[in-house]
Amino acid sequence: MRKEVAVVRKKIDTVNKELKPLGHTCQKKEREYKEALEAFNEKNKEKVQLITKLMELVSDSERLRMKKLEELSKNIDSLH
Repeated sequence: MRKEVAVVRKKIDTVNKELKPLGHTCQKKEREYKEALEAFNEKNKEKVQLITKLMELVSDSERLRMKKLEELSKNIDSLH
């Protein structure tokens, strides 16, 4: 019985020694994941802002084109 207890305790100690570096690795990976996720979210946010800006520019450009087209149409009508 004592021998069994000693063997089990020794195995527990061995497992504990193996767990320690694994715990550190896990924490390091979690930190890296959080940093990568934060960077990803920031870039995604930037992309959304750029897309919004692009849509505004295209809309403004289209509005200007329509205005010029209407002016041209009025000019043509006034010539007739």
